[in-house]
Amino acid sequence: MKEIVTNYLWIDKITNIDNKKLYETCCHIDKKLKLVLPPIEEENFYGCFTSYYHQHYNLFTFACPELHKLYGELSKRVLLHVDQNTQYYMRCWVNLFEPGSNIDWHAHWEPEFKAYHGFYCVNTEGPEESYTDYRIPGQSQEVRVMSEDGLLVFGKSDDDRHRSSPWSNTGNYRITIAFDVIPINSVKRNDQFDNYILNNYIPLFSDK
Repeated sequence: MKEIVTNYLWIDKITNIDNKKLYETCCHIDKKLKLVLPPIEEENFYGCFTSYYHQHYNLFTFACPELHKLYGELSKRVLLHVDQNTQYYMRCWVNLFEPGSNIDWHAHWEPEFKAYHGFYCVNTEGPEESYTDYRIPGQSQEVRVMSEDGLLVFGKSDDDRHRSSPWSNTGNYRITIAFDVIPINSVKRNDQFDNYILNNYIPLFSDK
């Protein structure tokens, strides 16, 4: 993986995923989730339904060959940058933004949890460029990562802030698949979670 910020943020290109099929799967899952979860206000911080309910499902538990391949590819790359002697768990959701929508500045985990987060670009290209901005502790300037279908962005969750650009292309959605990676000990000691949310974590895949 290419290092963007020293010992903090990396990118890589995944080439064996059929993003057209994955796009269709994400749209289908969005419709299914809307059948079982309460409606939300159109204007909200998260920018879309599937992001709002990110703690209530794990995208990798849906039966889809492309999701299964992505889970394996993410796991292989993530394992290059985490403690090899620690068991990690992953939670995954889809960001599905209509034209004009995005998620604004936000953080995932505080440094004490020793967690990571990232996203994979499913459909992010169009007439106008899209991107994700980062505010990383210790960096005097914001870091901009340009979107590219098939791009994986992965980094530490060390109290950084990040946001996506508003989606300006009409006729389709801006879709990224986001994920958190957290050590098992941090999952167990985070008393903000009840058992329902705990069960949304799945082990990081390892072929060892």
